[in-house]
Amino acid sequence: MELRTRVSLRTGDRSLDVVLPHHTPVYEALRSAGLEMSDPSSVLLDSSGRPVDPYATDGQSLTDGTVLHVVGRLPGVPGSGAQGPTGTRPADPGTARPVDGGWWLAAAVAAAVVLVGAVLLDAVARPAGATALTEAQRWATAGAVLLAALAGAVVTGRPGLAGATWPVVAVGGAAGAAGALTVDPALPGAPRVMLVAGLTAAAVVSAARWAVSRRTAVDGPGAHLAGVVAVVTAVTAAAAAVPVLAGAPGVITAGLLLGAVPLALRALPGLAMDVPDDQLVDVSVVARTTPAVRAPAPTPLGRVNHTRVHRSVLGAEQRRDAATVLISVVAVASAPALLVLAPPSAVSRWASTAAVVLVATVLALQPRTTRGTVARWAPRAAAAALLLQLATLTTAVDVPGAAPLVLAALGLLIALLAVPLGRGWRSVGFSRVADGLEGLAAVLALPVALVGAGAIELMRQVTS
Repeated sequence: MELRTRVSLRTGDRSLDVVLPHHTPVYEALRSAGLEMSDPSSVLLDSSGRPVDPYATDGQSLTDGTVLHVVGRLPGVPGSGAQGPTGTRPADPGTARPVDGGWWLAAAVAAAVVLVGAVLLDAVARPAGATALTEAQRWATAGAVLLAALAGAVVTGRPGLAGATWPVVAVGGAAGAAGALTVDPALPGAPRVMLVAGLTAAAVVSAARWAVSRRTAVDGPGAHLAGVVAVVTAVTAAAAAVPVLAGAPGVITAGLLLGAVPLALRALPGLAMDVPDDQLVDVSVVARTTPAVRAPAPTPLGRVNHTRVHRSVLGAEQRRDAATVLISVVAVASAPALLVLAPPSAVSRWASTAAVVLVATVLALQPRTTRGTVARWAPRAAAAALLLQLATLTTAVDVPGAAPLVLAALGLLIALLAVPLGRGWRSVGFSRVADGLEGLAAVLALPVALVGAGAIELMRQVTS
């Protein structure tokens, strides 16, 4: 016997009582009742005014007698845009609670970051042998700040502040400072361990905020940014932790992160777009594995409509923009470490310089095939910053023979560009040359960066 839930749908002056099967989403009931939510401004609220996602909520998630109100402009339904659950014009739930109403949270998080930063600076500035804080005091301060960051992540993940991006940065920064505070600055290699602990704490808090946003079915830039921050900080923490556990130099982390930037940018569009497999193929027909036979038949997701496509594409663009900015920041932060901390051998110096040039090439050419202001200009700004760092730090570390190589590279580049210009290939020729350079740079960036970080000498020591 199929389980069902009785639900009342109300919009304007219409009221419909429907029986909703447990495996059927609310959106299908709206379609069957003639209430097509094709307008993005239409929202679904329960009797308490809480937004309900019609695509993620099914009959099993509702109780018998639930009353759902369709608020917004519905084509073909008179009066639906003027009446709310109480007969008055309702406010958009995304703007009913102002996103800037959490000033108290911003002040608290800023105070926590300043407190932790002051404690860390005081601990580092003290003479050798002097104790800034006892271990109990350090852990108590870090625990209090971390709990405050977790509370802020839970609060801002709910409707009202979930669409804002600044709480993600605030709670992530507070958690990172608290994680770094748990490490004793007097320990050998403390800065590297602090980096790992801070990134891990930031990843945990960001993941908690993303989970709360998903649980409450809240969509917005802040929710997507939280998921992206959790992934990027977790991967960066893993890349920083492996050399620490293996006893390798810290420059290996900088080489790994800088070399992986082109690959991450290449894989980003496919990772940002999340399309369920059930939406592409009928899993019940093609699935022939043992778990698929024993499990109940999968529930169809329903027909594809404009609203669902719009939400999926908008969410993918927000995730892509956030990831692009974070990847660009990782490139700018890891390049100076690779240039300065590279081994003193000529091969490592040249390889580190070449790695920065390759990554800057990818960051400058990759945005040609993307759209959106953030996705186009954030990598280009990072490429300009890399070239500025290269011009400054290459002179500081005294790379041998840098000037002749730069002149030779410029001459070769001018010779390559003269052919397309002479033949009039103002678009196609330049695009082909740029595609070739971008692909070659993306392939060579990681191995060249590892060579610049001293991976050859490290492997020689391991195998000897």
